[in-house]
Amino acid sequence: MKKAIYLTSTAFLALGAGACGHDETESHTSAEVPANAITVQAESLPNVLAVEGSIEAKNRSSLSTRMMARVTSIPVEVGDRVRAGQTLIALGTEDISANRAKAEAAVTVATAARDEAARHAARMDTLLAQDAVPMVQRDQAFLGLTQAESQLAMAEATLEEVENANRYATIRAPFNGSVVARHISVGDLAAPGMPLIVIDGDGPREAVIGIPADAAANVTVGQFLTVARSDGSQSSSEVLAVASGADPWTRTVQIRATVPSDWATGTAVTALIPTGFRSGVSIPESAVVRRGQLTGVRVVTSMGEQVRWVRLGRAVASTISGDDEIEPRIEVLSGLEPGERIVP
Repeated sequence: MKKAIYLTSTAFLALGAGACGHDETESHTSAEVPANAITVQAESLPNVLAVEGSIEAKNRSSLSTRMMARVTSIPVEVGDRVRAGQTLIALGTEDISANRAKAEAAVTVATAARDEAARHAARMDTLLAQDAVPMVQRDQAFLGLTQAESQLAMAEATLEEVENANRYATIRAPFNGSVVARHISVGDLAAPGMPLIVIDGDGPREAVIGIPADAAANVTVGQFLTVARSDGSQSSSEVLAVASGADPWTRTVQIRATVPSDWATGTAVTALIPTGFRSGVSIPESAVVRRGQLTGVRVVTSMGEQVRWVRLGRAVASTISGDDEIEPRIEVLSGLEPGERIVP
């Protein structure tokens, strides 16, 4: 088959301006229709809304303490891998040591008082059996024993409270993961409820996305959405949760969807939210001709095959080829009409 070259002013304008819908200057003059030619058909294509979101770990913990004390040690840094139970922050325990000494002394005194009250009550029982003391004295002795036992219980509870406070002096990792943030330094004063360190757990990651309230009706739990990162990598993500109401400030509904576990937390992502359907044209990605920044397709005309520059949109679907391979499809926004034939 001989190749002829057609040069027209229109072709030069198409190449110079990147316009769509014009045939390239190269064509095959044979009018034979290739066996693998595809007839372009109008399709029902989904309308999508691109919404920004971010990646979070499914297990994330912002750790704090229930006591006020100075930070004495932080053996980990941001980015460090940690294991469950590993020490992350140590707080000063001078006050706790003093309180423990007082609580232990109180337990000792209360134990001695309880033992003495028990012996006195036993003596009163013996004397009452011998009619040596009146019943009221015996009752008073047992009342004193009850009071002594209560005092001992209070002292033991105080000691247990001190021991519990001592446990909060050491902040430990709740699960295997990595340190993603640290809000305090050695020597700083930690206060109850103050965030000290943040841990992201190993395992699943989730895309957290706020979508407009009017688009939330198109998203349900179990549905799959396309979620993409800025580097072009994509994931078919299952929706795990959809908030029952919208945020009154942003008027968006939060959804959570699965993403690959190797996607770094904090990464920005874009989710494509379906909002309905429209009539359009899509072609196999293998049929796209790329030359620099120009995109085109080989169109079968009465003069043979000609490369026509077109404007492409988003990837819209995938089809199964004759070799059982998944073949991505891409939308053609302009330059190609239903009924025309192309060669992949």
